[in-house]
Amino acid sequence: MNMGRKLITTVLTIICFTLAASLISMNESYSFDFYIVIYLVYATPLILLIGLPLSILLDYLLSQIQFVNHVLYLSTRILSYACAGVLGMYIYYLVMGAGEAILDFKETLVLTLFGVLAAILFVLIDMGLEVFLKVRRRKS
Repeated sequence: MNMGRKLITTVLTIICFTLAASLISMNESYSFDFYIVIYLVYATPLILLIGLPLSILLDYLLSQIQFVNHVLYLSTRILSYACAGVLGMYIYYLVMGAGEAILDFKETLVLTLFGVLAAILFVLIDMGLEVFLKVRRRKS
């Protein structure tokens, strides 16, 4: 496993997620700049402390499975990361002391979808960097 690639992926995911979530959230009351700061402050620790370890764990688990079909591997990897996004948000809810509110689907849906968005961005950026680094190594 390439930890340097994972750290670069984490930084790029934080940037891309912050921009995407700010575009989604901006409204007449609060500007794009406001949401950039908010998502940077709240998403950075979540992606760094929950997303990165879950990514390392998922990559280890997926490396233990022998996939014969590359499309099946990619689909499984993306779906696994989406599930990790849901799991990561529920870990966050537990750490923040959500209590029984964690069971209220209406209350947790939006933030859980943001967790899935961040996880899918993470895996797509990671796969892109993986391909980029392989091509770069072949050229040298």
